[in-house]
Amino acid sequence: MTITEAERFQMHEALSTAHGKEVAAIIMEHLPPTGWGDVARRSDVADLRVLTTKDLEMVRIALTSDMQALRAELTSDMQALRAELTSDMQALRAELRGEMQELRAELRGEMQELRTELRGEMSVLRADMRSEMHMLFNKQLKWLIGVVISAQALGTGALLAGMKLL
Repeated sequence: MTITEAERFQMHEALSTAHGKEVAAIIMEHLPPTGWGDVARRSDVADLRVLTTKDLEMVRIALTSDMQALRAELTSDMQALRAELTSDMQALRAELRGEMQELRAELRGEMQELRTELRGEMSVLRADMRSEMHMLFNKQLKWLIGVVISAQALGTGALLAGMKLL
């Protein structure tokens, strides 16, 4: 049976009239704020403790199981990701090696073309230089022959002049 606030007030008034205000206050303080059905006994608290402990244990077991499943799932996902990344890296490595080989071959071809082109230009320059050197040599030879002939002519003229003086 639940007692209303109005009934509690009436009981307090009746106790104050019968036993005085102090005794009525002490008695009212010892009564529960609601009915006795709402007051827990020690055995109720002990039973709840056992049930709560069991509930907590079940939650711990479920949580542990969930965590293990999550760990297994994450491990599996990480291994799959690792395998995928490894595969992608190998494919990229192969692709880059192929491109590097193409570039290497292309550069070798270009270098060979340059080498051939330079050799041709050097041959032309060498031929031009030889031609120019022959021309300069011929000019110098003609000049030298002219100088020798002139010197001989002067020497012969001086010799003849010297002979006339004698």
